[in-house]
Amino acid sequence: MKRFVLPLVTLSLVFTSQSASAAPKPVVAKEMVAINLATPISVDTKMLVVGSSIVLLNEASVRAIGADSVEKWRLELTQGAASIATAIAADSAGNIWIAGSSANARVATPSTAPTTTPINPDNVIVDPKVPVRADLTIATIWKISSAGALLSTFTIENAAALLINSIALNAKGFTLGGISANDSGSSGVLISGDVDGKFEKPIYLGKSDTSVEAVVRGTDSSVYAIGSSTELLAGKKLAGLRDGIIAKYSSTGKLTALVRSSAAKAKREWSSATSALFLAGSVQSGQKFESAVTKFATNLSPTWTYRFASTGATYVAIGASG
Repeated sequence: MKRFVLPLVTLSLVFTSQSASAAPKPVVAKEMVAINLATPISVDTKMLVVGSSIVLLNEASVRAIGADSVEKWRLELTQGAASIATAIAADSAGNIWIAGSSANARVATPSTAPTTTPINPDNVIVDPKVPVRADLTIATIWKISSAGALLSTFTIENAAALLINSIALNAKGFTLGGISANDSGSSGVLISGDVDGKFEKPIYLGKSDTSVEAVVRGTDSSVYAIGSSTELLAGKKLAGLRDGIIAKYSSTGKLTALVRSSAAKAKREWSSATSALFLAGSVQSGQKFESAVTKFATNLSPTWTYRFASTGATYVAIGASG
C-alpha cells in the first residue's frame, strides 16, 4: 500500500511592543515533521484540528494523527449500514461531531462505464461533489470523544436522498446544512437539534436548484444558510447565471432575511463560512475565474469584500481575532 507524506509545520509567534529602532525578534519555529499516512488523503478528505491532533475524515472512517506523526486512533462509522460522512466539527469540550447520510440497508454499488477526461484548457479545479445516492435518506450524526470513542449516534429520516455539506455547533445544539433531492431537482435543507440528539423538523429552501454549502449558528439561536441558487427565493429573482445566497432563520425556523449576489451574467457560489460570518466562494464571469471573501454583519449587509484570481476552491477558518 502506498504511503502518503503530509508535511506539518507549526509556527509559534510571539508579538511584543517594540520601538521603531529596535531590531525585530526572531520567529521561533518547530522543526518540520513528516507525517506518514498509510491511508492516503484524497480530494474528499475532511481535516479538523482538535487540540494537538489532526482529525481526518474519509467517507465513513475517521482517524486522529498526533503532532509526532503517529496515528492515535481510528474509528469506522458504518456499523453495518451504508453511510457517507461528509462534514466535521468539534465542540468546546473537544468532542468531534461528524455528519453524513446513511441507508437503511447496505446496497451494492452499481458499476459505471469508464469516462474520458473532460477538456479543461483553463485548468480550472472544480470542487468535487459526493453524488447523492437514492438510498441515502437518513441524516446521521456521530459524536466521538477526543480519544476516539463513539459516544452517541443520532439519526433522522428525510423524505428523500440527501447530502450533508456542513455541521455547525454551539452550546444549545447543532445544525446540518446540505442538499435534498426531489422530483424537480434539489433544494437546500437545514436540520437542527439539541445536544441530546432531539431533532427539529427539517427546513427546505428552494424547490429545484438550491444548495446549502455552509451553516452558522448565531448566539441568538438564529441560523444562517449559505450556498447558491438559480431559483426565485423569498421574492428575489436570479441576478446572474447562478447567485450566491445567504438566508437567515429565527430560532423558530422562520425565514427572516435573504440576500443574494447581484453580479449579472456571473456564476457565484458561497462554499465556506466561519461563525463570524466571514464567507468565501467562487466567481466566474465568462473566462475569468476568481475567489471572493466577504465579511457580513448579522443583518446580512457586507462589511468588506475582496477578490483575487483563482483556479481552485477557497475556504475560510476562524482565527484568534475572529
